[in-house]
Amino acid sequence: MVERSQLGQEAFSEGDLRAGFDAFIEASQRLEQRYAELKTRAAAVDEQLQAANRCLQQAVAERDAIFAALPLGVVARRHDGSITFRNDEAARLCEKAGSARVDLLVARPGDLAIGDGGVRVRIAPLPDGELLLLEDRSRIRELEREVHRLDKLAGLSELALGVAHEIKNPLNGAMGFAELLERNPEGESARRYAVRIRQGLMQVDEIVKSLLAFARPESACGPMSTVARIVADAASQARLSPSRVQLLGEANLRADAASLTRALAVLFANAIEASKGNGVIRVAVATSGGRMEITVEDDGPGVPSELASRVFEPFVSTKERGTGLGLPLASRVLSFFGGELELMNPGVPGAKFRIRLPLQAASVAEAVA
Repeated sequence: MVERSQLGQEAFSEGDLRAGFDAFIEASQRLEQRYAELKTRAAAVDEQLQAANRCLQQAVAERDAIFAALPLGVVARRHDGSITFRNDEAARLCEKAGSARVDLLVARPGDLAIGDGGVRVRIAPLPDGELLLLEDRSRIRELEREVHRLDKLAGLSELALGVAHEIKNPLNGAMGFAELLERNPEGESARRYAVRIRQGLMQVDEIVKSLLAFARPESACGPMSTVARIVADAASQARLSPSRVQLLGEANLRADAASLTRALAVLFANAIEASKGNGVIRVAVATSGGRMEITVEDDGPGVPSELASRVFEPFVSTKERGTGLGLPLASRVLSFFGGELELMNPGVPGAKFRIRLPLQAASVAEAVA
């Protein structure tokens, strides 16, 4: 009986063991199935996270591109003073302010004077700090000065036009009587006086013509010519020997002959007077940024620094008998064709002026002999 009982117990234990193994295998299969499901879900979540990360990276790149393109400096500043973001314009303005010993990163709202311009600071609240908006005001100041200058020129143009018309009629009459007196055969001295009178009146007439030209410069394009030909014509008008003009660069470029000849003739005449008839006038022609650039440099004493900001204003002159209309007239004529005239080196011996004009279509041609 004891042996049978032991054998039964052993058989029962073996069955229980097999059932346990079967249960273990079934549980393992369920775990494997759950693991596969979890792995599938993890892969889907990972793909969603990657897609969300790509969208976030794209949004950040778009934000950075927008901030980089803004004409404003943008700085994100936390409450503890740390900087978490700063665009390129903000970096440029901070560097510019640093040279003037101004720290924009701790500035409060308002306008700060920096150099010739300034920076306007505005602040917007953030959840964990502040957003600084930095606006460069130097360009606005420059435009304001330009508007003021143009308003002043407009008033001076009206004044010049009125003065010229008032002088022109009596001037013509006086010149007529001077010519009659010059033809008088009764006295040699009378004829000499008449010649001097007529010469003086002719000078006044030139001033009146300059006033009229300043008030009403031509705005229509005239014949085109090469720069080489224009320089030669301008030298002839200024009574300048061709041997004293050194022409360098792209002299076969073409431009409006009338306006450029008038501007160069003024620069040549000033150079002759400044150098007292000595030295060489250097003219260099080049292209840059879709524009023609012509620089004119002489060997004179140069333009004083204190006159640099007023040299293109009418009636400003360092000459004893100068009218102060030459450079303003040249600048005004060039402006009608989208050009500009600027002084490159105030306060330095050897005045250097630069003319900039838009390049015309088919501007390059064979040089004229």
